Amino acid sequence: MNMMPLADGGLQAPKPRHGIDIDSWQAFALLCALSLIPLLAVGFPPLVDLYGHLGRYAMQTDLANRPELQPFYSFEWQLVGNLGADLLVELLHGWLGLETAVRVIVMATQLLSAAAVLLVSRQVHGRITPFAIAALPLIYGLPFNHGFLNFSLGMTLGMLAFVGWMRLRRTRGGIAARVWLAVAGMMVWVSHAYGWAFLGLLCGSTTLAEVIDRRDRPVAALKHILGECWTLLLPLAPMIIWRTESGGMDLIASTPIFKLLGLVSPLRTRWMVLDVLSFFGLVVTIYWAIRNPAIRIDKRLGIAALLCFACFLILPKQVFGSLSADLRLMPYVLMIALLAIPTAQLGRKTIGILTVAALVFFTGRTLATTAAYVADEDRVNAVLPAIDALPQGARVAFFSAAPCKQTWALPVLDHVAGVAHARRSVFVNNQWQVPGASPLTVHYAAAGRFAHDPSHLVLADGCDRDFYPFLSAVLAELPYDAFTHVWIVGELPDTIAVPARLEAVPHQGQGALYAIRPAR
Repeated sequence: MNMMPLADGGLQAPKPRHGIDIDSWQAFALLCALSLIPLLAVGFPPLVDLYGHLGRYAMQTDLANRPELQPFYSFEWQLVGNLGADLLVELLHGWLGLETAVRVIVMATQLLSAAAVLLVSRQVHGRITPFAIAALPLIYGLPFNHGFLNFSLGMTLGMLAFVGWMRLRRTRGGIAARVWLAVAGMMVWVSHAYGWAFLGLLCGSTTLAEVIDRRDRPVAALKHILGECWTLLLPLAPMIIWRTESGGMDLIASTPIFKLLGLVSPLRTRWMVLDVLSFFGLVVTIYWAIRNPAIRIDKRLGIAALLCFACFLILPKQVFGSLSADLRLMPYVLMIALLAIPTAQLGRKTIGILTVAALVFFTGRTLATTAAYVADEDRVNAVLPAIDALPQGARVAFFSAAPCKQTWALPVLDHVAGVAHARRSVFVNNQWQVPGASPLTVHYAAAGRFAHDPSHLVLADGCDRDFYPFLSAVLAELPYDAFTHVWIVGELPDTIAVPARLEAVPHQGQGALYAIRPAR
C-alpha cells in the first residue's frame, strides 16, 4: 500500500481539476439534494426502530397531557451520550408537530451526512473525488436503515467536527483547534457516544500519521498526540458517571456468523444479491486503489479506516445496551477507506471513467434504496389501520411475527406499534428498557416480562427455527389481566389458535386484533 506523506500544515494543497467537473459548489449542493430522494419518496421514514422512537418522543414531549400513559411510563432528562435526535425533537415538535418534526430531523441527518462525506474529501484532497461520490450511498447503511437515529446523527456530527478541527489547525493554529475539540467533542458525545469515539479515532489517526511521517520516538509521539487531542477527553467525566449509575458496559459477545453477516451488510436494504454485490464493488474499488502504484493512499484516513475495521472485529454484539454495536461500524470503514483515495496522480481519462462509474453507482444505489423504502412503507401502511380500532388509552400486547425462514429484508414491522403510542396514547410492550440508554422508564409490574422490548418478538407456530419464542407459547404465558387488547402483525399463519379470552375485533388492514374478555 502506498501511503501519501502529509502536506505542510496537515492538508494537501488543492490539485488541478481533471475530467468531469464535480468539484463546484453547485455539484456539491446537487449531490446532497439527490441524497434525499429515498426520504422524499415516502412519508414517515420506514426505518425499523424509528417507530418505537416515535412512541418515546410522544411521551418525552407530552406525557403530562396523556393521563392514560402516566401509570406506566416516566420520563426524566439526564445527561447521557445518546440524546441527539431527542433534543432536536424537543426543540421542533411545538412548531412542526411530532411526526413532521421527526421526519425533518431524519432528512436533516442525511443532508448533513452527505455534506460531511463531501467536505471530508475537499478538506483532505482539496476536491470532491469520484471515490467520495461512491461513498455517499453508505449514509443509507445498515445502522441508519435500522433506525439508529442518534447513532447516525452522532457519526455525522463527528465527521463534521473533524473537518472543522483540520481546518482550524491549518488556519488558526493549535489553540483554536483544541478549543474546538473541547466544545464540539462534548456536543457530539451528547448526540451519541459512538460519534465522539469516531471523532477521536479520526483526530488520533491524523496525529498518528504526523508522528509516523516525522519518525518521532514513542515518548515524543505520545506527547504530540495527547497535546493535539487531549481536550477531546473532557466527555470522559460525564461518561464515567453515566455508565456507573446505569450498570457498566452491558456487553453481549458476538458470534462468528453474526460478525460475518455484518461484514457484508453495510448496504443492507431489501435485496441480498444487489446489496452484497454493491458491498463487494466497493471492496474491489478500495483494493484496486491500494494495489495501484499510481495512487498513494492518504495516511491519515488510511490509518483511521484500519483502526475502524479493527474496532468492528473486536467489539461485541452489544455495548452500553446498544445492539449491533460492531455491525454499525462497517459502513464507516468503507466510507473512510474510500475517502482516503486521492486522484492527484491519476490521468484525466482515468478520472473521467471513475467519475462516471461513481455517479452510476450512486444513482443505482439511490434508486434501490428508494424502491426498498417505498416497499417498506407499503408494508407499514398495510397494518396501521388497526390502530383506528383501538380505544384511547388501551393496554396493548403487541406481537411482531418474524418469517420462519430468515430474510435479508429488515423487520420494518417490529416497532410499528410505536405509532399507536403517539396517536392513541396506548400502552404497548415494545419500548426499550435499557438503564442509561434513554430517559424513559417503563414501570408496569403487572405485565411482568411483557412490559417492554423484546417481549413483542415471536415466531409463528410450526417454524423450524427457535430464534424467538412461538406465538402460541407466548399467548399462553401472557398475563391477560394486564392488557385490554392483543395486536399481531407480520408473518401470520392462515389460522391462529386463539385462547378463549380473545375476541376478534373488526378492523381495516392486515394483521390480527383481539379484545381481551374479562376473567370469569
